[in-house]
Amino acid sequence: ASSPAATVGSELPPEPGGSGAPGEGADEERELLLARLVPASRLKEAVGASLASLCLGPLGGAQRLGTLVDCLVLNYRLRQGPGRGRDRGAEGPLRCCGCGRFLGEPVTVPCGHTYCRRCLRRELRARCRRCRDWLLPAGGTSTAAAPLRTSVVLNRLAEKWFPGECERARAGTRLEELLAQGRFREALGAVNQALRADSSDLMLRIYRAESYVGLQEYKTAIEDLNFVISKMPNWPEVYFQKGKVLQDSGFVGDALQLFLQCLALDEDFLPAKLEVEKILCDVLSPEKLGESLKESAWNSPHIRNKPFILGSEATASYCNLQLSPLQSLGGSDVLEPVSGGLNRAQSAHALNSTKDLAKEDGLKRVSSEPLLSGQGKGALLKRKLSFSEQDTVVCEDGRNKHKKQGESTKRDVTLAFGTVPGDLIDVSDFECSLCMRLFFEPVTTPCGHTFCKGCLERCLDHAPQCPLCKESLKEYLASRKYSITELLEELIMKYLSDELFERKRIHAEETAEHSNLTKNVPMFVCTMAYPTVPCPLHVFEPRYRLMIRRSMETGTKQFGMCISDSQNGFADYGCMLQIRNVHFLPDGRSVVDTIGGKRFRVLRRGMKDGYCTADIEYLEDVKVADEEELKKLRELHNFVYNQACSWFQNLRNKFRTQILQHFGPMPDREENIQAMPNGPAWCWWLLAVLPVDPRYQLSVLSMMSLKDRLIKIQHILTYFSRDQSK
Repeated sequence: ASSPAATVGSELPPEPGGSGAPGEGADEERELLLARLVPASRLKEAVGASLASLCLGPLGGAQRLGTLVDCLVLNYRLRQGPGRGRDRGAEGPLRCCGCGRFLGEPVTVPCGHTYCRRCLRRELRARCRRCRDWLLPAGGTSTAAAPLRTSVVLNRLAEKWFPGECERARAGTRLEELLAQGRFREALGAVNQALRADSSDLMLRIYRAESYVGLQEYKTAIEDLNFVISKMPNWPEVYFQKGKVLQDSGFVGDALQLFLQCLALDEDFLPAKLEVEKILCDVLSPEKLGESLKESAWNSPHIRNKPFILGSEATASYCNLQLSPLQSLGGSDVLEPVSGGLNRAQSAHALNSTKDLAKEDGLKRVSSEPLLSGQGKGALLKRKLSFSEQDTVVCEDGRNKHKKQGESTKRDVTLAFGTVPGDLIDVSDFECSLCMRLFFEPVTTPCGHTFCKGCLERCLDHAPQCPLCKESLKEYLASRKYSITELLEELIMKYLSDELFERKRIHAEETAEHSNLTKNVPMFVCTMAYPTVPCPLHVFEPRYRLMIRRSMETGTKQFGMCISDSQNGFADYGCMLQIRNVHFLPDGRSVVDTIGGKRFRVLRRGMKDGYCTADIEYLEDVKVADEEELKKLRELHNFVYNQACSWFQNLRNKFRTQILQHFGPMPDREENIQAMPNGPAWCWWLLAVLPVDPRYQLSVLSMMSLKDRLIKIQHILTYFSRDQSK
């Protein structure tokens, strides 16, 4: 049975991090220096501050440049203006929170939002795009530690409503497996065959571009990616894919701009942020920066013979320089939105000659200029990271053409999925397998099954495992993060609004029934409780877990406490307890901090979901109106109070200390002894600490006369005081 807890103690884990490692203070100072520049988007100063921070010590890895990357992305987004925002991708009832496309193989993450398996498998983001909560478990760095389980209910709906899209998603999974295995030629053949059947599938072009990259046919890969950009200009992943192609080809400056464009559309696109940090770490490292200052690649006559310096002088020097690798980041020529790429003749020729040039040079060049062919070298040296006044548009036949600045291009994408036919919407597809009713506050477990929140909590009260597949849910229970599956709730609101209204009405009636504090009041059958006296409880029985949770959810935060009775189940008198705090343990148990409230008498007993209930009436002391009787009552009160203080002071230090730790100090004497409906608080405190049989204590609890109660307490104190004198 659940039991009262005398003390509640838990040792808190140490703060993460502990003592700082060497150089950690310098890294924090550097971050603070850069963080001040972000709100004002002072991009040029941020880059200069990065150089100045080198005097604090070497950069502590690419991850230390996160603040600078955020500043770059913020500046980039501001320069684009309000005209280029994020689109929502494909419109339809089943849409991925990440890529905005069809929700193939849906996976619901701990925050309650749903992503397609492809977005999570590729680890395209560390935080949820909706709520910015972590997608991986705390401390996790890979989805391998947390297997991706398909949401059973949502996957069943997707298969029923859009079987064609589900088949495309499965085909995409097979293509990803071929690419992961390095079978690029085989993947290319499968993609081309699929494109002949459906040329409008943009994801197939992404896969074909990856196949071309694996076969080192970079120009053809760029053409496919440009086509996707022309159709979906606000799809972050395609900019990242194109940036990776250019980076692998040696076009680091153009790749950097594409990575920033990707982050401007989705600041939590993790792979792009990592690539930007790596590029900046390489560019800002003292070795590379010192070498670059001496090379002609800096393209500045002011510094060709000027040695590299650190500290404040470096910051001042940088502000007067036009450094080619970061020219468009800090100078007057700001980064412009990317919609084209290496589509000019020179760039295409450079892509084809990249590998040969790299082999001839015997090293991999890192600069903002592409690797140049002999014919296009002079023209491309003048080119900056920002694009020219013309953008490239890829036609349906794959050929490139230029459009003039200001000319609009129609980009209509035919959606493969949209509205759901009415005959396919069935309320049985949205029923909880536990209560067999419409989902109410649906939550999805890590194993992929969905239940009503209340139904799942009741099952976890009995065993920390999934009710359907029996997979362990110990970690899920310990986190106590039962987030609502938002997509499923949105679908119910959209397609089953009438049924949801009725379900909410029934839930409101049940909640009102649990909120009544005179009818069917929940009863905790355990120990004696008294008004104003703390009563900590250790709750581990499933029925009482449910009872405590309902008391919290309804907002009453109250329940009755009675001692057991062999004939009636529990005693005829008890005390209401007010919940002050609940501390949940990882295995589902809880330590509940309560304090006594009103006394009551049981009128009728009942049972609800395993725990006892009762109809009750509250008790109050009968007030004394006669002045003479009231005077005698005060004298008796003062005499018994002094007797109680004397008894307590004569206790051994060990016993007195234990009482103070558990119940606190004895309440002070009250001037108006009839002010409270239960009488003076010190009487109940004393009754709780006296080692008296519970049946005797129960008789005192049931008394409605303060005089009778004081006389009973006086008899008890006289008996114990006689033992103390011996």
